[in-house]
Amino acid sequence: MMTAIKHQIMKSFKLILILFILPAAIIAKGQSNYILASDHKITINGSSNVHDWEEVAQTASGDAVVLWNTDGSFNIQKLNIKVSVKSIKSDKGSIMDDKTYDALKGEKYPYISFKMLSIKSIAKSGTGYAVKINGELTIAGVTKNVDISGMVYVKEKGKLYIETSKAIKMSDYGIDPPTAMMGAMKVGDDITIKFKLNYTIK
Repeated sequence: MMTAIKHQIMKSFKLILILFILPAAIIAKGQSNYILASDHKITINGSSNVHDWEEVAQTASGDAVVLWNTDGSFNIQKLNIKVSVKSIKSDKGSIMDDKTYDALKGEKYPYISFKMLSIKSIAKSGTGYAVKINGELTIAGVTKNVDISGMVYVKEKGKLYIETSKAIKMSDYGIDPPTAMMGAMKVGDDITIKFKLNYTIK
C-alpha cells in the first residue's frame, strides 16, 4: 500500500516538473537577444524657408529581445535605441552641426532615446511584418509617449531589419528650431526621424 502511494507521489512530482520546467525550457530556446549592428541609418529630415535639409546620426546603440513561436512568427519583448546627439551631422557644414547640437541641448542631454513599452499590433505584410509600437521617445530631456508604425523583416541567420519613421514637432520637446545666416534662414518646427535598423543576435 505504502509502495503504491510512494509511486503515485513520484508520478505526480514528475508531472509537476514537466508542467513547470518544460515550458520554461521551450521559452528559453525560442528567445533571442539582439544588439544594434553598425550598418544602421538614422536620419532627421526637415525644412526651412531656404531649403530642405537632412542630418545623419552616425553613432547609435540598442538592443532587442524577441520570442520566437514554433510557427515562425514572433513577439518583440524589448526594443531600445540610443542615438548620440554629438554624432548628428549634416552636409551643410560644422555651423549647422553646432546649431543642431545646441538646439538639442546636447551638452546636458547627450542622447536621443526610444524605449519600447508594448507592441500594439503585428501582422504579416508581404515579405515582412507590419508593426505598431508604443514607447517613450526622449529628446533634449523631454519624454513623450508615442506610437510608431513600421515594418520588420526577418533576414538570414535570424537578423532583424526594422524600418520606421516618426514625425514630430521640435516645440513639443522644448526645442527652439535653429536659425542661420544671422536669422535669415529659419528652420521649420516639423521634422521626421527615419530609422533603418539592423539587429544581430548577440
